[in-house]
Amino acid sequence: MANIGATTAFYKVETSLTRANNEVSKSMERLATGKQNANAGDRSSYVAMSDTFKMDYVGTKAGIKGASVVMGYLETGMRVLDSASSLLSRLQELAVLGANDTNTVQDHEAINLEAEALADEFNRLMTTSTYKGKDVFVTNAGSEYVGLGGRGAEMTFGIGRLTYTELYDTERTVSYTGGPNNGAKVNLVALPSDAVNAKPTKFGYSSTTVTAGNNLLADTEYVVRGVTSTTEVELDGVGGVNGGAGEEDSSASIGTAQASSDLTIKKLSDGSDKTAASGHDMADGDHIVVASSPVAVAAVDASDKTTSATFVAVNTSSTAFVKGRSYVIHSLGSSDGDTTAGDAAMLAAGATNKDGSALSGTLRVGQKITIKSDASTEEFAAVNALIQNMEFTLASETLTEDIEAVQAKINTARVQAGSQYAALESAVAYTTDLTAQYELGYNTVNDVNFSMETAHLAKNQILQQAATAMLAQANTGQQALLQLVQR
Repeated sequence: MANIGATTAFYKVETSLTRANNEVSKSMERLATGKQNANAGDRSSYVAMSDTFKMDYVGTKAGIKGASVVMGYLETGMRVLDSASSLLSRLQELAVLGANDTNTVQDHEAINLEAEALADEFNRLMTTSTYKGKDVFVTNAGSEYVGLGGRGAEMTFGIGRLTYTELYDTERTVSYTGGPNNGAKVNLVALPSDAVNAKPTKFGYSSTTVTAGNNLLADTEYVVRGVTSTTEVELDGVGGVNGGAGEEDSSASIGTAQASSDLTIKKLSDGSDKTAASGHDMADGDHIVVASSPVAVAAVDASDKTTSATFVAVNTSSTAFVKGRSYVIHSLGSSDGDTTAGDAAMLAAGATNKDGSALSGTLRVGQKITIKSDASTEEFAAVNALIQNMEFTLASETLTEDIEAVQAKINTARVQAGSQYAALESAVAYTTDLTAQYELGYNTVNDVNFSMETAHLAKNQILQQAATAMLAQANTGQQALLQLVQR
């Protein structure tokens, strides 16, 4: 058929040319952008995969940076602990130097002053050290978090805050008349000179007592003292013999207040409750905690021929005994030392010999005792309610033991920080490898293969040129028709 319309070849060649032009355009765009999915219709699933890889990649990169900052924090914490340990070492040296009877008062004063200065610096380090404005020591060890990338990857860290009140506590005034540093303000619980050049102290002694006819003060702890076989101390305020043979009638009582929860009373022996409903009498060493209202102690009946028991307020001042601390008996006061009665019995309940064995028999001057570190509430109250003027000095090793106890905590914190640092190092190494894998995956599905795409471009450019030539050939058929007209 010969007409002036385009030939079939034209349409087919034109279609091939259009396709070749599109392929050349896409190849050029891929090569120009470096992306194998540069066009909107290119492998959309690959685009989604590359976005996922990118999220993981940037997350792990940020995690490595964050972990590096945390490692800096841990290194700072370990340097602080190193400095604290050095201070404790010097303090230990002074403690040993101070425990020497050949020192003069001036020697002790100099040693004590340096020891307090070192303790102050130790306290400053442990309370004010910061990293990037945040405290180095946190409330709970390992309570801080650091993200190491997406998908819930995180680690915990944090150096726990140390307590060292056994060594350094609230400020106190040194009151050694004529002794070293008399009147000085210090925070060290024990000074180097305390063991050998200190005025004996009535540790545990309580000067606050309440007898029949007076009130137990609100929000105060008491220990019942002076109960004998002829002394009955009632809980219910009702006369009568509740105890046993030989007891007089109602020598003292605390009325019915106990039943109305104005106070609680617990046995020294096992810490169990005593109640009026059970017909209990109070006994030596019973621990009383008064609530928010005063409680009256009933007056002794004038017809009774007994001496009323005494309610002794628990000593909570700077002369209170401290759990776990060792003391030397300097004087027995009015006590006969018999551990079955009086102050000696109270000590036997809440203290042991220095070697940990139970106190028994008769206490003696020069004997070393240690307040139980696990003393119950009742036992600890009992040793801090002494009334017989016993005098004590701190054992010569008290300060060194306190220093060693705090050093043990420093060591624990160092191990804590070191193990966290090692764990983070391992995590950073793993995360670095993971980051490389994420980046490789991203590049695989996102980056164009230049060698392949260049070959593809060359191929399509050849097809483009061939199609253009063939299009010209397809159009020459119309020129033959024009020649027929001219004849």
